[in-house]
Amino acid sequence: PWRKADVPAASHPTVAAAIATLGGARKGDVVWDPFVGSGGELCERARLGDARRFIGTDLSEDALRAARLNTDAAKIHAELVLSDARAFEPGEPVDLIVTNPPMGRRVLRHRGDVENLLASFLGRAARVLSPDGRIVWVSAHPASTREAAAKNGLRLTDAYTIDLGGFDVELQRFSRT
Repeated sequence: PWRKADVPAASHPTVAAAIATLGGARKGDVVWDPFVGSGGELCERARLGDARRFIGTDLSEDALRAARLNTDAAKIHAELVLSDARAFEPGEPVDLIVTNPPMGRRVLRHRGDVENLLASFLGRAARVLSPDGRIVWVSAHPASTREAAAKNGLRLTDAYTIDLGGFDVELQRFSRT
């Protein structure tokens, strides 16, 4: 019922629900989707229970407009900010990061660009996560994101291969160690 708008490469609601469910809901969570797109992960996380704060960032004004329509339809207050995820300052520790980052199929066409983006973002995630924080996302480059996460003090707790309509990705959950 929340899906009122979409953007290219946005998560299907079932993928967004899987990401949110694996992240879990803790009372008082600060939840951030750094590549918010149309806001599906925030909407699905909200369905699991209240959070203290929902934040979404993206480099696209169109994505933020779609996310606003969807978060409004889901009746959640979300702070939606035009910002690069690698530089955004949430102003407080983040408890849960849920996101479907670019895969390189519709945006960031070059494999190296995507891998570099994901690796650099994991460094950022490790710095903003609370001591018991977690990140759940899908990775088209699971080996390189596992390695980058480990280098940044994030521990892989769950990993599942999923088919996104003809190509496999890994649904990964990391915890800050």
